[in-house]
Amino acid sequence: MMSGANRLFSYFPLLLTVAAFLALGVFAAWPNGWSGLLVVFVIYLLPPMVLRIMLRWAPLKPGVIAINERTFCSWLASHHIQAFYDALPYLESLLRVIPGFYSAWLRMWGSRVGYGVDWPVRIDVLDREMMDIGNRVVFAREVELSGHVRQKTEAGLRVLVRPVRIGSHAFVGSGVRMGPGAVAPHDANVPALTVIDVNETFGEPRRHHALPVEAEFALG
Repeated sequence: MMSGANRLFSYFPLLLTVAAFLALGVFAAWPNGWSGLLVVFVIYLLPPMVLRIMLRWAPLKPGVIAINERTFCSWLASHHIQAFYDALPYLESLLRVIPGFYSAWLRMWGSRVGYGVDWPVRIDVLDREMMDIGNRVVFAREVELSGHVRQKTEAGLRVLVRPVRIGSHAFVGSGVRMGPGAVAPHDANVPALTVIDVNETFGEPRRHHALPVEAEFALG
């Protein structure tokens, strides 16, 4: 159930795959610096550029968003734009091997990422435009950061969208899951396998600092 414009964006992963194969074909035929830059542009630079242009036209507003056939959903479009990397996670893993590259890439998507962030090779960032991460944050492996959670109701699908915020000098242990609106404060030490649920702040009593409708959402 999606609008016509969202249906067009659903083909973006296919178009990007075709473009990537064409760029790789050019590189195979003429292996030089320019063809190599073409491959990098198509795989790593084109999708965040498309997302930033789309968000200029339809800004992504935090809160509860309905997904229906009548209204364009900018979050759903961003989800389709990023699906290529969910299918091929090793493409992001390569960026994390080189210090600073992954942080810079997330900034291209629109996230705020400080300096000196230590990324493991294995981590899931599901909304690359919705991270707010301070300086010198350390992540252990297999952390999941998600700026959205979906819910099916009698009226249809809806999604809660909010940034994930992590303060400077925080440590996020292995297998931690953080949902939309989740906060890890400055200098936090988040133990392994902790779940910081929707709109929760680590270290504070469990309560929802949001409108009542948002309290219905929770990480599955």
